[in-house]
Amino acid sequence: MTPAPYRSEIDGLRAVSVLVILLFHLKVITFSGGFIGVDVFFVISGFLITRIILRKLVEEAFSFREFYIRRIARIVPALVVTVGISLLAATVLYSPLVLEHAMRQGLAALFSVSNIFFWAEANYWTLGAKNFVLLHTWSLGVEEQFYLFYPLLLVACFRLAGLRAVWLLMLTLVVGGTFAAERYFWIDRTAAFYLTPFRLYEFALGGLGSLVILRLGQLTGKWQNLSSLGSVAGLSMILHSALTYNFLTAFPGTNALQPTIGALLVILSGASPAARLLLSNALMVWVGRLSYALYLVHWPLIVLYRNVYGPKLDIADQLVLAAASVALAVLLNRGVERAFRLGPREQVTRSGMATRRALGLTGLATLAVSGFAVAGIMGQGWPGRLPDDAQVIAQPVEDISLEQKRILQETCAQNDDTFCGERREGGKNIMLLADSRAFDMYVALRSAYPQFNVYTSFGIGCPPVIDPALSRSRFYTECPQLNRRRMQAALDAPEGEIIFLAVEFNGWVGPALLETARRLAQSGKQVFILGQSQGLVGKSPQEIAIDQIRWSTDDSYIARFVEEPPFRLDDLYREKINQTGATYISNRQFFQPDHYRIYTHDRQNLLTFDGKHLTTAGAHEFGQYLKKHYPLEVVPGN
Repeated sequence: MTPAPYRSEIDGLRAVSVLVILLFHLKVITFSGGFIGVDVFFVISGFLITRIILRKLVEEAFSFREFYIRRIARIVPALVVTVGISLLAATVLYSPLVLEHAMRQGLAALFSVSNIFFWAEANYWTLGAKNFVLLHTWSLGVEEQFYLFYPLLLVACFRLAGLRAVWLLMLTLVVGGTFAAERYFWIDRTAAFYLTPFRLYEFALGGLGSLVILRLGQLTGKWQNLSSLGSVAGLSMILHSALTYNFLTAFPGTNALQPTIGALLVILSGASPAARLLLSNALMVWVGRLSYALYLVHWPLIVLYRNVYGPKLDIADQLVLAAASVALAVLLNRGVERAFRLGPREQVTRSGMATRRALGLTGLATLAVSGFAVAGIMGQGWPGRLPDDAQVIAQPVEDISLEQKRILQETCAQNDDTFCGERREGGKNIMLLADSRAFDMYVALRSAYPQFNVYTSFGIGCPPVIDPALSRSRFYTECPQLNRRRMQAALDAPEGEIIFLAVEFNGWVGPALLETARRLAQSGKQVFILGQSQGLVGKSPQEIAIDQIRWSTDDSYIARFVEEPPFRLDDLYREKINQTGATYISNRQFFQPDHYRIYTHDRQNLLTFDGKHLTTAGAHEFGQYLKKHYPLEVVPGN
């Protein structure tokens, strides 16, 4: 059969998609919504795959075997090379814990389940996803799952009831999928973001475009001016989304319709004069043909670069990374992608050289990289490659958090469904209300104020606030009920009771903590609120300490990973909270007496294991900090 005509403007649209993604990942501030480039790619894929399958179905020439072999040859070889090289680089640069996780990412990418892996891994202790070296492969997981199941659905509809059934399928997927993504975002936004069912409507929009063109053809002749308007409008919608969306935008769902309908308009408008000028020029077509390789290489390069030089990218860093990404993409495209891709006229046969090359070499490479990843996982990130001192520091995070949990559970009884421990009448009491900070703060408070009885209520990822909107937590589904009970208990406590609120203090929870402090202080309680703890970005204290030992760097190395400005929320909230009658506990002097520190004073232990949660040694040291600066013994009324 005759291949579908080449459409250079679609390569130009690919270029737009990958460029906004690249600029977003390089932290070019104006492209805060560059993540929508992935959604544009989904629309393009939906259009092209639907067009390919329908053309062959109409001509009675469709073969599942040929379809899947072509998809494997198109996607897998370059992916395997990218994963393999990324894991080799990670072996040199990463700590054991982070390397082991990178190996798991690699396996997920190779077997087309990255999106499911990252959704399942999105627990409270793995929120540093922006530093995952293969995070970007989540979208390939979505796309590969689409390639696996969509043809079965499309062929079944066509053969059972013809194009009418296909139209109905596309409309159902677009309308139903948009509704499902919008609805589920408010239930589990991580699932809505990563999982394929909530992205199907974007592919279906592209499929709808294929049906429209199959039915009506391209706009030509007197409709050329209208087609140019469609191209410009579509591009404007995409760029507007890339420039105005940000991490606060509810996405996907209805907000994803703007860039995806924009992509659909560009596709429907075809080779309009505007598209020829803006998208079909030589540069955009060249970038578009490079887009898959550029998407693959740019993210691992950025993550590994930040791992060495710190997360703060200036203009020089951005230019170097952009140039290096393009250079590596050219090498991957020419050396791997083109070598394995099957041309539209190239026959896929059981004995053909192209088929054997695509499947044989790709299979061997996949097995080799998978074996390397499995070895890294079984070897727990190979801690033996580190110096002895670094191996001591490379203790898994789970071990530290479990140790503190054990201390809490062994020293208090779970009296009811709200509190661990109970208030002692006539004694000195501290009511500790917390999220995951309960474990280290319990140790710190017992160390600082041994004469006080500490009883606590906590929920992982559940900030202790009165605001019900902030009580929804995917990490602790009972958070709304827990907050109602413990906040009522705090309000009902005797006048003068000491209430200590420990939470991951950030800009999102700050206003709610301020209101909670006001309400509790007005009820006559003595309220203490733990201030901002996180002062590091891009790397955990554990990783920094290991790097310091491996590369023999001094403490100036830590400065690369200190947030600028550090403890900025102190200046925003300290005075406001103190004005309510509560006391804001600043961590600035604890973590940064002169320069930011990650070790205990004797340098035998880390202060925190993730920049927020104190180690047991760090909790005891923080207790002495509290005792010195916030001596509760002199506070009357408890």
